[in-house]
Amino acid sequence: MKIIKNSFLWVITAALSVAFSFELGLGESLGKIFIPLCVVSCFALAHKKLKIKYIEYLLFFSISITSLFGLTQTLTGSHAESNNILLFGLSFYTASIAYLIAIKSFNFSKIFDVSNPLLLFTGPIALFIKPIKHKKINNRIKYYFPFIIIGSFMFLVVGSPLTEFFYLINRTDVVSSILFAGIFEIFVYMNFCGLSLFIYGLFGVLGYRIPLNFKQPFSSSNIIEFWRGWHISLSQVLKVLFYKRLRAKFSLFITLVGVYVASAMWHGITLNFFIWGLFHAILFWLSLQLMKLGKGFLPLLMMPIIIVIGRLIFADSDTERLTQKLFFNFDGFDGAFSILTAPTNSHISLIFGLCLIFVEFAFRKTRVMHNRNYKHLRSPFVSCVLCILGIILISNVGVDYAVYGQR
Repeated sequence: MKIIKNSFLWVITAALSVAFSFELGLGESLGKIFIPLCVVSCFALAHKKLKIKYIEYLLFFSISITSLFGLTQTLTGSHAESNNILLFGLSFYTASIAYLIAIKSFNFSKIFDVSNPLLLFTGPIALFIKPIKHKKINNRIKYYFPFIIIGSFMFLVVGSPLTEFFYLINRTDVVSSILFAGIFEIFVYMNFCGLSLFIYGLFGVLGYRIPLNFKQPFSSSNIIEFWRGWHISLSQVLKVLFYKRLRAKFSLFITLVGVYVASAMWHGITLNFFIWGLFHAILFWLSLQLMKLGKGFLPLLMMPIIIVIGRLIFADSDTERLTQKLFFNFDGFDGAFSILTAPTNSHISLIFGLCLIFVEFAFRKTRVMHNRNYKHLRSPFVSCVLCILGIILISNVGVDYAVYGQR
């Protein structure tokens, strides 16, 4: 009975996926919907029959193996869609299955949840899908529809036009490198968080609760709090598969290195991700030590530097170019002046992105920010303002794609 109920949601989201990907041919759209369902079904059958020990780790790192052999692209934030339709959604559904196996919850009733087409396209990782149809439709719309508005605004109005600045990745001087890393951080947040909030709201209106994948990460006072609010579904997978098991045997520092290297390998097998993993593990540990010593202001000052430098490393899988960037050579302000030639919509989007992040950070200790669930953007007045601005500013400037989906 439960699997039939789950299949009903799958059918609805499959239809929505076809509608949202209208630019693709019907055959390709259907392939991206049914192939993951078939693969996940085979995994469920195999798991029930074989019960292979530590299979969750092979599943989690399967995307690393395909990345190593060039079958899937690295997940730097650029479009990471595999040319092989058989591998569509691999990173998300294997991580989901690995998590569910680790907590002993993977069975046939989870097949439709794990292979849900919309979640594979945008995230979050399908840790759970819980029905909330006992809540009245009016109440669901009142609470969840603002998430759809916020997500659409972030993704379409703020995120997409920022792709006009991506040419900066090819410049290796310190000014251009830092500028690109900062803009790219805003883009990834607006893109990934925007899609996650949109899907969270859509599922809620339909009568289902899924993980809230972002919880105002910039409403943080240190990098530890930041990561607690960023890509929460992946963080939960890493916590269950790696942190808890490593921490039982090793020091905190070794555990953090293991967790961040595992995360790096999930994103791709390239040198920049290995450096990124070590960089964040070390700075995470250092921030913790400083906080224990009562020097909380230092982690606060370090946080924006860690975020921007981390994104600089994360975004560039070209080893030679990244090496030049990490020398931080000054070569004038040509890169900074060059952004003035970008389309006006891109400048407006950059301003909105900076404002949204500034509000998250500056008012992080106020009551409205306490639960970190974007309540400050969900009031009727703000929702109306975002709708009006969206109608005025929506354009065909930039490129629309899901930075964390489609792989």
